[in-house]
Amino acid sequence: MFRLLRLVDWLNTGVAWIFSWAVVLMMLITVYDVAMRYFFASPTAWAFDITTQLFGLHFMILAGYALTRKAHVSVDIVTERLSPKGQAIIELIGYTVFFLPFMLVLIWRSYGFAMTSWARQETTWGIVAIPVYPIKTVIVVAFCLLLLQGLALMIRTGAFIAGYEDPYSDSRRELPNVS
Repeated sequence: MFRLLRLVDWLNTGVAWIFSWAVVLMMLITVYDVAMRYFFASPTAWAFDITTQLFGLHFMILAGYALTRKAHVSVDIVTERLSPKGQAIIELIGYTVFFLPFMLVLIWRSYGFAMTSWARQETTWGIVAIPVYPIKTVIVVAFCLLLLQGLALMIRTGAFIAGYEDPYSDSRRELPNVS
């Protein structure tokens, strides 16, 4: 079972490594647009829309990876005083009560959102009609990756509570750092 959890970690890490390059692409597009605007007085009509979509892609698709690194915001005012096992119990309850149902609703609703966009072949409203449906599909994929990583974290936390494996052990540090 822990091999499957490692596979989920590696999946999110691989996706993060691939899509982290979107930042470089955003930078190049922005530099190109600025150069065209200030040196040639000919701004692009598409750069803003493309960089906005690339930022959305980058922000959404790396959410699962952020969870592998426990980089999401967490309020630890109460749990910091608890033992590691007590912290794990509170974390597991929180993920079960809040994270899991919320993720399922988000996937369900974003799937309909993306399918409607595909059916309408939705585009941006700017001068250049850039397709929006691919980025709306990324929302569904990102939530699925986040759900997988959350389930992996829940299983690890449950295993730690049962005395099997520490979910915060050094074995999790083998993942390459993408940031």
